[in-house]
Order: sequence, then structure tokens, then C-alpha cells
Amino acid sequence: MRLGFRKKAVEATAPTRIDLAGGTLDIWPLYLFHPGAVTVNCAIDRRAWCRVETGVEGVRIESRDTLRKAEGKDVTEILGAGELELVAFILRALGIESGVKVTTQSKVPSGSGLGGSSALSVAVAGAAAAATGRSLDSDTLWPVVRDAEAQAIKVPTGVQDYLASIHGGVLGIHLDPGTLRVEKLATDPARVEESLMLVDSAVAHFSGLNNWEVFKGQIERNPNVTESLAEIAAAARDMRDALVEHRYADVPAIMTREMAARKRLAPGVSSPEIERIAEAAASEGGAAKVCGAGGGGMVSVWAVPGTRDKVAAAVRAAGFKIVDFRLDLRGLEVD
Repeated sequence: MRLGFRKKAVEATAPTRIDLAGGTLDIWPLYLFHPGAVTVNCAIDRRAWCRVETGVEGVRIESRDTLRKAEGKDVTEILGAGELELVAFILRALGIESGVKVTTQSKVPSGSGLGGSSALSVAVAGAAAAATGRSLDSDTLWPVVRDAEAQAIKVPTGVQDYLASIHGGVLGIHLDPGTLRVEKLATDPARVEESLMLVDSAVAHFSGLNNWEVFKGQIERNPNVTESLAEIAAAARDMRDALVEHRYADVPAIMTREMAARKRLAPGVSSPEIERIAEAAASEGGAAKVCGAGGGGMVSVWAVPGTRDKVAAAVRAAGFKIVDFRLDLRGLEVD
């Protein structure tokens, strides 16, 4: 699509997420081998931002986070431009080849484990579609960004990050054969927010869980992989039920089970620092779990309602910083 010189500017923002349970299962076709699979997450207000301007010559992409820029006469000339390549793949998926400038900014650092690149992808797709007059509802948006991100990173990707960014709130993503259903959990967002903390592990994130290795392990029926994924699936179902039934005091035990299965699946998801965070949280009745693929980055900590101050004090006493956030109920917004 050549957009000519009609000038228009559209901005979009989308939240990142904390994955509470059931991550990795959201990669097709892993969930098909674990009936009843569900991924539970919640959107947070560390939002990604994008501005798309039409009526320009060629294609220009700029990241305010990395201070990197790429430009060319069309999208083909941008492909291969490192992290900016993801934006180019999204533009191509939407049929946009030239005549556009895209500026992006994220509120989470790369490697945080909070789904920052996925939130950015959702914001880019939302803004680009609106700027070019294309209608993208929630059911048609996430496949576009999923496939573009897989093209950019060259491995299969899950879907939970995109859905949290699109819908906001506390979600149960039901992964059934032939269908994907997003459930906004009938839980109390205020109690979830009161119970949940983000802790910076102070360790550079290096993706301790390799999705491709897990993918192959499931297909090849590696017992450790299949059994670990089955336990993650069971814990995620229990997490969904506990939140819907307002059993917030039951969450630490479920989170601990999920994290134990995740470490059996890939020991590299943890580190001495992450273990210290978990021990500090457990000392006051809480629990901890890595965000995303682990290996570093952010760690989610759950405190039973009424114990947040004690859990936070224990985490800080262990030498770690708690990162402020709020639950985000808005999802993708396009202006």
C-alpha cells in the first residue's frame, strides 16, 4: 500500500503484563497436548507508546528507547534492521509498504520479562491500522502481531502478551482446540493489586527458558517436558479458580507449584538472586515467580492480603528493589 501524501497522525498505547501462571502453554500447539490449558495474567500500567504518521516519503522507524533509527524507500529496505525489523514486519502484514513514519517508546526495559516488545507490537499495529483506515478488532489484531514477532525473532511465540495488551485487566486465556477464549476474570482487581508486587532481580535477563527447546521436547515426548507442562497447566487452572473464587490466600502455594514445575522444565529460569527473592517472600507467607522466560529481569511476588508490608520489608531486607505499578484495566487505546 502506497499511502501518498495525505498527512495523518495516530497515537496508540498498550499495557505490558505480569504472567501469573500457565505461560509457555500459550504457544501453538503445546496447549493441544494439555486439555483445559489456560494462561492467567494481568495487565499493568507500564505502557508502550507508538505514533504513526502518514504522508511522508518512504519508511522511517525510530525507537526513543534505543535511539536507533532506520529508513528506506520501502519496508523491504528496513527488514534486517535489528529490533526495528519487528515494526517493519507489522507494517508489511498490514499491507503498508511506504509513506509512513513510526515512532515508538516503551515504559519497560528490554529483557524485563513483562512482554514489552509484544505491547509495543500491539500499539504499532493499532496505530498503523487506524492511520491507514484498516479495521482491526481484537480477534484480527493478535494474529497479525503474533506472526510478525515470530518472523522477527525466528522462533514460535505465544499469545498471552498480545491479549493482555489488547484487553487489559486480569485475564484467563482459555486455550482450546480450534478456539481461543479470553475471560476477564471476575476477581477483585484491588485485592490483586494489593497482593502483587514486582521485584527487580538486578540480573540481566537472558531467557532462561528456551521456547524452541520446550516445543521440541513436547513433540518428541520428553517425559520431563510433558510432565512439567502438565503441572504448569494444572497450577494455572488452580490459579484461575482461586482468583475467581476470591481465595487470595491460596495463591502463594499455587505460584510456588508453578515455579517449581517451571524450574524442572528449564533450570535456567531461576538464579541465586531469584531464589533469594523467593526465600524472602516465603519467610512472610508469600511466594515468587519469574516473569516471562526468567533467567533474570523482573520477579512477581504475591503477598496474602494484609501481609504486603511484611513481605515487602523482607524483600527489601534481602537487598532488592520493588518496582511500582498499577493494574491496567484499559487495554489498547488508539487516538
